[in-house]
Amino acid sequence: MLHHALNLSGVTLPEEAAAWPSPLDLAVELNEIVLLEGVKPAAGLPLLEVAATLRPPAAGRIRHWGQDAAALSREESYLRRGRIAYISPRQVLLHRLSLGDNIALGPIYHLGCSESEALEAHADLLKHLELEAHLSRFPDQVSAALYARTVWARELVKGPDLILVMVSGQLTRTAEADLLEGALGDYVERYGVAALLVGESLKSFYSLGHRLLWLEAGRLHKRPLLEPRARPLTAYLPLV
Repeated sequence: MLHHALNLSGVTLPEEAAAWPSPLDLAVELNEIVLLEGVKPAAGLPLLEVAATLRPPAAGRIRHWGQDAAALSREESYLRRGRIAYISPRQVLLHRLSLGDNIALGPIYHLGCSESEALEAHADLLKHLELEAHLSRFPDQVSAALYARTVWARELVKGPDLILVMVSGQLTRTAEADLLEGALGDYVERYGVAALLVGESLKSFYSLGHRLLWLEAGRLHKRPLLEPRARPLTAYLPLV
């Protein structure tokens, strides 16, 4: 039996997320990239917060890799969140730390390594995101675009197995979206992770997607991708 990285079963989202079907069933398979369009931040953020277990659903079950999130102990929940990247315009950086310190914070805390060691291990990611020349600067010294890229870098250096993204604001601009698509594409290619990207328009990310969904009039619809990716079944199965 194939498993899922994320499974929302019979979920009722918080009241402010009335745009969604109720109950909502939504699943992301292992190593699958799902694009969900037609979603404004007001509706998308509650969905992703529930999916990342940052807030509970009004009803229903959230499963990550087949395990019920509500049944986990506090320690298990903490470890589980370390495997999930949550990227949204609500994510903030620590303003007293440089961009490099912010990015390296997770590995430093969990692995006990130095900042230089943490950043060196992800040099390709920093190059993709064009952050190398800005690591010594502080969050209030950079543009909104650089700030957003730093949030992406901070989440990805954790080594997540599931990536949840709200694409809005700076990320909707073509140049920024193309740059982030390249960084995410490289990460997915290397590590074979699952991802759910949510936004009003995700055209810049079509080349990554395996499934495209569209939210309209309180219902989820399937739409064909302009550039579908072919995947062998072995992408799902551990062979060793």
